[in-house]
Amino acid sequence: MPCRNTIHRVSSNLLMVWVFWTPLLFQSVMALQSESAHWPQFRGPHGQGRAPSSSLPIPFGPDSSVIWKKNIAPGHSSPSIWGDLLLVTTYESDQLTTQVLNRHDGSLLWKKSIPPTKIERGHRNGTPANSTPTTDGRSVFVYFGSYGLLSYDMEGNEQWRLPLPVPVTQHGASSSPVLAEGRLFLQVDQDISSHLLCVDAASGKQVWKTPRPGFRRGFSTPIAWPSEKPELVITSGTLRVCAYHISDGELAWEVGGLPNETVASPAFDDQHLYVSGWTMGAGVSRIPNFDELLENDKNKDASIARSEAIGPARMHFPYIDADKDGKIVRKEWETMSDIFRKSENALLALKPGPSLKSPPTLSWKQTRGLPYVPSPLAYQGHVYLVKNGGMISCMNTTTGEVIYREERLGALGDYYASPVAAGEQILVAAQSGVVSVIEAGNPELNIMFQIDLEETIMATPAIVENRLYMRTSQTLYCFGK
Repeated sequence: MPCRNTIHRVSSNLLMVWVFWTPLLFQSVMALQSESAHWPQFRGPHGQGRAPSSSLPIPFGPDSSVIWKKNIAPGHSSPSIWGDLLLVTTYESDQLTTQVLNRHDGSLLWKKSIPPTKIERGHRNGTPANSTPTTDGRSVFVYFGSYGLLSYDMEGNEQWRLPLPVPVTQHGASSSPVLAEGRLFLQVDQDISSHLLCVDAASGKQVWKTPRPGFRRGFSTPIAWPSEKPELVITSGTLRVCAYHISDGELAWEVGGLPNETVASPAFDDQHLYVSGWTMGAGVSRIPNFDELLENDKNKDASIARSEAIGPARMHFPYIDADKDGKIVRKEWETMSDIFRKSENALLALKPGPSLKSPPTLSWKQTRGLPYVPSPLAYQGHVYLVKNGGMISCMNTTTGEVIYREERLGALGDYYASPVAAGEQILVAAQSGVVSVIEAGNPELNIMFQIDLEETIMATPAIVENRLYMRTSQTLYCFGK
């Protein structure tokens, strides 16, 4: 039998452990509760598309579980939420508009518009209001490729504006601003002069601007990492993923293995960073040399005009013509040929190094079932990928083991919205308007619910306190019980 003193020492030690851990557990619970009331940026808290303490209001639809719905002007920005407020941007009457609504009843609280400097060139499916607002509960920050960055207080009073050059890219801007440590970060990957911009959130003054040489057009939104007291901005771009120090913008590390163009944003959990990319023609082995192209140089000026371009030169002309002078010269062709040869379609699972300054190592990779636009979703020990055509794949986060691959959701067409998770459910939305809810963690694809909202969906949904906020081409919905 243990002696009384031993029992006393054990009890004292347990008490000390309890006293030490209780504040930490309380802080963790409070942080979780706080996060559950907010969806402050693209893909929600930390940009990860997860609302583990919520659940989806199944069944829902145009006439089911609707708390409110209202018509909305064009725009593909996703809804962001802070407390009682819902943020969204639109393009209406030739104005770039920021709207803030009461998220409980959909009533408009305020709306601010600004004329564009110049309407950027965009994708046929895009709008001048593609980028998602972000907020810290004190200010609202928005980015329009056709104007720049703007900040408002929560009552709609403008705090500052920072006009920026219109991005030089064929499809228009879609990267969203990210807020961390009192700073705002904007990834501007374009055909010339790509860079990562950092501005002071309070004043709008530039803190640093880091050039990204070798990076061409891209549409990925970065993340701040790690989630608590972040020190790095993680970017996905041409051929590689890079980490930059929040403090000064210096490159911390980079890892290759991506395609020439990326759209999906990085994901993470307590094991890995996950970055993915897919483009047509990645890793093309047979690319004509420039001298072969010059055989079609009709005016003999040692360059290729669009009317002279054939094959891949014609297909990718706006991409290859970096300086936008209407012709391709040898340097431009050889630069892009090298990028296309190195391009790899992949999902990379990267294990963080011993310090934030150390490059991560590759734990595993997947090369099938890759999404073009939707970001990977890391949730409850699995990574989910949604591919055009309505196919979903699931991998074990630790080993990369394929749980299921390219299983059909029964909703064809393209996918632009990223998957999001709530409780034991994962929501996937097709461009066509079909929304599927699957069971998280099931070793087989289990479609729990499916509904056709009968309107185009490009925006990623938001989930806050058991309510689902979805933006279609014409309607903003709040679903709940």
